[in-house]
Amino acid sequence: MTKVTITESGTTASALIIAAANATFEEKDARGRTLTMKKPALLSQFRLTEAMGPEAAENGAYRAMCMPLMWLTAIDGEPVNLPTTKLEIEAMIQRLDEDGFTALQTGIYKYNEAAAKASIESAKN
Repeated sequence: MTKVTITESGTTASALIIAAANATFEEKDARGRTLTMKKPALLSQFRLTEAMGPEAAENGAYRAMCMPLMWLTAIDGEPVNLPTTKLEIEAMIQRLDEDGFTALQTGIYKYNEAAAKASIESAKN
């Protein structure tokens, strides 16, 4: 079950945009670990691509497999940082293992699905 937390600091459009940008959500993996996620800033994509190294970054499949790591902010409440080297990327993948990585992908899918529905509802109003 995905839990999305948005704290509103006001009702102005800019306050709502800021609140949405800071929204976190959680997904439990098969081991019972709670993964906390947040939609990454655009700069995170550039930083993760740089961390992969030029050869790995040119590999579209590898790059696509690594991109979900940008969303992860904590595991069981313990903060995690965006990997800055290829070794850190591999360490995070190993730490998540298949159960964690599957939950990470599931959480991102649910987040994107909810955001699309919210966008459609907003357009109707």
